[in-house]
Amino acid sequence: MSDKVSISNMDFLAATNVDGLDAAVGSLKLLKKSVGTKKKEKDEIRKVKTCCRACIANCGVIATVKNGRVIKLEGNPEDRMSKGRMCAKGLSGIQALYHPNRNKYPMMRVGKRGENKWRRISWEKAIDIIARKLVETKEKYGAETVFCSTGGGGNPEIWSIARFCNIFGTPNWFEPGCAQCYLPRVLAYTMMYGGVDPSIADSNALEIYDTENTPIQSLVLWGTDPSYSCPASGGGAVADLRAKGVKTVVIDPRLTPDAAKADVWLPIRPGTDVALMLAWIRYIMEHKLYDEEFVMKWTNLPYLVDAESKMLLRAEKSEDPNIPDTFMVWDAKTNAPKPLTYPWDDSLDPVLDGCFEADGKVYKTGFRMLWEQAEQYTLEYAGDICELDPEKIKEAILVYAENTPGGIALGVSTDQTPNSVQAAMSTAVLDLLMGNVERPGSLLQRFQTSGVFDMPNYPVPIAADRLPDEQLKKRLGGIEHKGLHIWYAGHITSIFDAVLTGKPYKPRVWIDRSGNKLAAVADSQKVKKVIDELDFIVHMYMYPTSFSAYADILLPTEEWLETNMIVETCNTLCARQQVTHLWETMDETLIWSKIAKRCGELGDEGCKKAFDAEYMGKDLPYWDNVTDLWDHFLGRIGLTFEDLKKQTPYEYMPKDEWKDYYVYKKEDPETKLPQGFATPSKKCEIYLESMITLGRTGKPFSKCELPPASKDYEPLPYYLEPAESPRNDSREAKEFPLVLTSGRVPFYHHGTLRNIPWLREIYPVPELWMYPDDAKKYGLEDGGWAWIESKRGKIRAVVAVTEGIKPGVVYMERFWNPENLQSKTHGWTEMNVNMLTRASAPFNDVVGTYTLRGFLVKVYPAEGAPEGIWKNPQDFSSWLAKPSDPTEEVTV
Repeated sequence: MSDKVSISNMDFLAATNVDGLDAAVGSLKLLKKSVGTKKKEKDEIRKVKTCCRACIANCGVIATVKNGRVIKLEGNPEDRMSKGRMCAKGLSGIQALYHPNRNKYPMMRVGKRGENKWRRISWEKAIDIIARKLVETKEKYGAETVFCSTGGGGNPEIWSIARFCNIFGTPNWFEPGCAQCYLPRVLAYTMMYGGVDPSIADSNALEIYDTENTPIQSLVLWGTDPSYSCPASGGGAVADLRAKGVKTVVIDPRLTPDAAKADVWLPIRPGTDVALMLAWIRYIMEHKLYDEEFVMKWTNLPYLVDAESKMLLRAEKSEDPNIPDTFMVWDAKTNAPKPLTYPWDDSLDPVLDGCFEADGKVYKTGFRMLWEQAEQYTLEYAGDICELDPEKIKEAILVYAENTPGGIALGVSTDQTPNSVQAAMSTAVLDLLMGNVERPGSLLQRFQTSGVFDMPNYPVPIAADRLPDEQLKKRLGGIEHKGLHIWYAGHITSIFDAVLTGKPYKPRVWIDRSGNKLAAVADSQKVKKVIDELDFIVHMYMYPTSFSAYADILLPTEEWLETNMIVETCNTLCARQQVTHLWETMDETLIWSKIAKRCGELGDEGCKKAFDAEYMGKDLPYWDNVTDLWDHFLGRIGLTFEDLKKQTPYEYMPKDEWKDYYVYKKEDPETKLPQGFATPSKKCEIYLESMITLGRTGKPFSKCELPPASKDYEPLPYYLEPAESPRNDSREAKEFPLVLTSGRVPFYHHGTLRNIPWLREIYPVPELWMYPDDAKKYGLEDGGWAWIESKRGKIRAVVAVTEGIKPGVVYMERFWNPENLQSKTHGWTEMNVNMLTRASAPFNDVVGTYTLRGFLVKVYPAEGAPEGIWKNPQDFSSWLAKPSDPTEEVTV
């Protein structure tokens, strides 16, 4: 290999004569005078339209810039979703941008891991060191021993990480949400009707933003709290709908603002959602509240299922991808099984609910299979499991079923238990039974996109075909949990277990772009053990976190006010544009490209081939600046990124064309038949046979056939009692008698912004919500400090006694303490809820979700606050913004 240099971990740490090295050692508060602009005789003030990224809502923002410095942020009333509103997270953008402890320059560790001792190096040197370590590790141990990660909040563009892994040849990357946040919903709705999921916080459920015109009559907020998670966009839209008279139901153990305003609030026992969902399904089926015509003609519930194999009965398999297989139904006219040609055959009279025998086999309709799955979940049975009044459950169902059109917005809470995929399947079943799909007023829509991106790999092309099949089969957790292949991701616990055990192989290098992995991943103590086992760690982020202290290289990334990116919002495209640029920060999309490019220059074959535009095709070769990347995509609609900046928001399609209802009824120009839904049958697949195929082969998400999982995935949702349950008659349940849940507060997003002085003044330390009787029982008082302990660890929080929490349940928001970065704890042990959570089995069978909510804890009085934490407003003064002049972007 040309230009090959072997660099051991010890050689790397011992390096002292490095080009571009500064003398400063020891603290991450390394400062260097900015390269400023010359002082102008007259102040230059301009207003710039951009989009926030303090969370994932992408709200429109107008930034006022004076002499190159950002001095004011306000909402852009032209934004179709936020309509000029901004929340506390977005308004803190200036403090995040000019935070004195920003990561400003590439840094190299010079002390032991955890000592937080650093020296500045150049970007060229940093990229070179990283690339050499990657190439050396790949040659010595295999590409699969490198793993990457993203997530945890901030300004993420997750597909750059997956793209790099595919080009380099490692199948292992993860995002701490993924199976615990959003992927279960994406998977279920993609497979069941082929459109987007109804997550408000993820900027979907787009029907709710046309408040004045939508005919929506009811909205169910199931484990979601838009008033907390996305107050400026989804939260505002829900408030507008409620003011219009739309009825709402909230399922949440907490009395959130949304719950307080709801027509019905169901304070469910955490982790039992699927039992309640099955009760809703049963009641709607039993009382024939479903849309019978839609269910009969546009779902697969009339199709016959072989009761033994659980596979649908086919008359003929189609060889044409535009024409679905021909399925069998039971015809009441002839009292016999008959093939039903797509989309319908008026000569037949299919039976919707039935069990039949033919040719010595038992066949049941999909409807009967669903009924049998839900049959035991009466209102009383589910009420007992979920600790809810059966009459209130009935009231909630009727609000939803009798006020149509409507929809169920499913939130992250159900993604954070091993029943995650089944919860998403259940809410999809409910909306599909009711016909709440692609009609005006429904949340499940396939509104038209701009055509700029190759969805769903938004926005960076993921290059999935560049990963060799033999490498794909080495994806840790990818055989057992094949649903992860929809995001091309590995399984967190499987990756960490491989690091600790060396089986089936030992990952050795970790490149992370994220917030604080020690606060974002379950069982933080285990994460630290993994860190201790690794040869080399790279961390790229906007500011230091607990994870940074254990890295070998730190790379400074851009805040959202420094970033160029394309944002698609309703029927407009918007530019998140660089308002200013500070120090030597770099766009993370560009960082991953530069690392891969240098690996290619050092001789790595996978990365070298990515120089070839013909080889990469639509996945694109490298780019040397982000604008080139966005120009490539915008060229499809005749724009450049400069054009978009000037025209933001750019309406790519009139609203009446964009809101394309009843897509499934439109004629397919090739077959002259209705185009149907984006599923194998072109019907809504409530009986999800393709889930069985996924578990056995990996199809349709794996690009090659994989060995089967240890057991088949179920085609219908089922309920799992939480692994740690107060109903277990065990010593564990007696020692840990309370159920802990978590969720967002409106001041932070994932692990971010705990270093923002304004936000910490509002919410300085995490609260432990407790019902008054529970607080009294365990000797705790409002405002006092408490220990919260699970089987895995213990932390502290301030007690908030409130009737706004279900008895027997406690709530705590995730947290970490940047003020303790220089202490021996580095801020991740004091109040981090992931010290308590469970990263071990049971996992969700399809995607491997572990337990972040609904596990057992005990609480008891603490002697006081953890050492070193800040609680008073004046404590945070050292974090106040220190404006700096803009600098030129770095070129490598």
